[in-house]
Amino acid sequence: MDQLTANASVSEQVIKSEMPLRIALLVLPASLDLSKSVDAASEQAEQLCVLMPELYSSKLLETTELVSIKVDDFEANLTATIESIEQGKIVQISTPSSSLLMMHALKAAQNRIHPHAQLAAMQIQEHLDPSTSMAKALNQAKRKPDSVSKRFDLPELNSTEQFDAVCKLIQDLASRTHHRDPQSIGPKQANSHYWFTSHHQARVVAINLTNSVKGQSDSAHSDDNSAHSPSECVHNKSCISFVLSQGTGFTAPKSIINTKRLQLVVSANSQVELINSLGALRTQLVAASTPESLLNLMRDNLLAFEASTNYELVIAQQATSVEAMLQELDAMAEKLPSVISENGQYRTPAGSYFTAKPLGAPAQNGLAFVYPGVGTVYSDMFSELHGYFPSLYAQLEREGDLKSMFQADSIYHLDPKVAPAMALGDLAIAGVGSSYLLTQLLVKEFTITPNFALGYSMGEASMWASLGVWKEPHTLIEKTKTDPLFTSAISGKLTAVRKAWQLDNNDADIVWNSFVVRSPAAPIEALLPEFPHAYLAIIQGDTCVIAGCETQCRELLAKLKKRGIAANRVTAMHTAPAMEEHGNVEQFYNQPLQDSLPTEIKFISAASPDSTVSNAQGKIDSQVVARSIADTFCNTLDFTALIHSAQKQGAKLFVELGADRQNCTLIDKIAKQDRQCGSESTDYPCSTVPVNAKGGDDITTLLKALGQLISHRVPLTVAPLINGLNREIALSQLQAAHTVQLKSKQMSNLTLQGEV
Repeated sequence: MDQLTANASVSEQVIKSEMPLRIALLVLPASLDLSKSVDAASEQAEQLCVLMPELYSSKLLETTELVSIKVDDFEANLTATIESIEQGKIVQISTPSSSLLMMHALKAAQNRIHPHAQLAAMQIQEHLDPSTSMAKALNQAKRKPDSVSKRFDLPELNSTEQFDAVCKLIQDLASRTHHRDPQSIGPKQANSHYWFTSHHQARVVAINLTNSVKGQSDSAHSDDNSAHSPSECVHNKSCISFVLSQGTGFTAPKSIINTKRLQLVVSANSQVELINSLGALRTQLVAASTPESLLNLMRDNLLAFEASTNYELVIAQQATSVEAMLQELDAMAEKLPSVISENGQYRTPAGSYFTAKPLGAPAQNGLAFVYPGVGTVYSDMFSELHGYFPSLYAQLEREGDLKSMFQADSIYHLDPKVAPAMALGDLAIAGVGSSYLLTQLLVKEFTITPNFALGYSMGEASMWASLGVWKEPHTLIEKTKTDPLFTSAISGKLTAVRKAWQLDNNDADIVWNSFVVRSPAAPIEALLPEFPHAYLAIIQGDTCVIAGCETQCRELLAKLKKRGIAANRVTAMHTAPAMEEHGNVEQFYNQPLQDSLPTEIKFISAASPDSTVSNAQGKIDSQVVARSIADTFCNTLDFTALIHSAQKQGAKLFVELGADRQNCTLIDKIAKQDRQCGSESTDYPCSTVPVNAKGGDDITTLLKALGQLISHRVPLTVAPLINGLNREIALSQLQAAHTVQLKSKQMSNLTLQGEV
């Protein structure tokens, strides 16, 4: 049987098959030719070890026959691939820009390889419309139409384009990325974000590839010899229908550092050593003439930093190019003497940072995690993070309902006005979710552990949820969405306020608002007796928040002769009427605790800021946690006093864990006000580190935060940065070798043409 006959036979089997396919799919770098990777001593084997560690360690390439197929006729290529897999072989099928490794799912499982996706069905049909072909594929996959997450109909592509399109969709499955329609988004909106699904629901993609096949009608073969008219040509549809489901594996993390996002670290014990090291680094940077050499320089620089922990002074340099980095090095060298003499700090807009007085070293024990309150979340937040920390997102998805945790339907709504208009409960859920994610990122990916933890308002709930105290924080998601505490008591109809004001059902609805006003607390407190339905809700540095009856709040502001910025949000937290719900709040947050609680973290509550709670003291129990949240929830929040108390207890370096950087801004203002007033708090050093910032690039902001933490000598690992650079280097080497091979082939072709 010749090859064409064999292909036709397999194609017929695929068409008639009613059994699901079980074919594992792995996305490969386009320039990786597995037929050249068997020799363990080869350079490409080393690259395979870095880029595809499971495949490398399985030794599958040494024990199983590999078939290499270059796409030219996609339909025929697929049938040949299926035939080879049925014979126990593995297949690399590729175009110049895409590559897939395909094998039986059982073989992948036996070799402990986690595929990026699984091919569950394939139907090759002619003379059928795409819907009929897809129905057959879904039937083969044993899936109902409503189980399909996304369906794509891709008409009129050539074989290379078809394969590349399918690989792109497999890549999306493997990276859990949802791409938006460019026509549906504005210029400031994210092009893509994490691909959310309902809890425990797999991502399934259905694909139709259709081509028109020109043929002749029967009348074209009639006995008359008339010329064939255009109407005598018919167009038959050839359709390939696939059903793909997500695999147990996911693509390797993107590198946080690359040739467009540079980071270099300089460590020393004196000013002279620092300046010398900056000069040496400058020389090395000038000599880095290729992308690979630049990547190697940054990787080796971080390896040296990781190996040496005894330096007192550390500079973190960041830039977007070699030229920009040279300017950053020069600027730092120029500023260094004055910064050291003043015992100060220096940062550049690009993110380079140096402090002459590190506040995060173990001897300082001054690292504090700060958790923001309700209302800091924003549209499209964290849209890029999943590509850099896929294993973290996979872990969070296993733990609970990630879609609900982020309130994804609102946060990633195509209309950016939806997120700011979320209900109080939804804002609270998304706020805790964002804090939980960033905490896990710092703690688990970079092994950072705080000495202190505190929260702004509802940030206290985020604190307990994020730092390993509550056993099942995800159970609060649905409760927060439905409990009257959030839906009607202190928001919505404000039933707690109506009770406190002794209103009945016949009285008019309350018109509630809150206002940020630049004023000390004392003048506001002096006026409160005149306005019994207006309250001082929050004290925060040089501003305060008043809340209550909108009319009385405006009258108070007028008498105060101050302008207020309306928040236009209905919440009675931190006002006297909230005390009506104290017992309900305490009951709501009375949650089971983890069997093993953190002992190294001191938790500070705004309700009793002069004392800390830690499990090392044996003070943490579910009742203590619930009561501290309820006390904070129902009383005026004095954030200024909370920060001052934290400073007195030893907190020096405040890292904000949550969406945006509002708490960092407030703490900076409090520190500035202390300096201006000569407060005793000026005796306590203070520095802030935002991990996220609205309007900024997620990864750049994170990298800036890491740079600050490195300079402040916070114990952490830079392994995620090094591992990412190793992958970038391996890809660079592969691409360079591939380019050389192509040029050699082109030269050979030119030589042959010349001989002819």
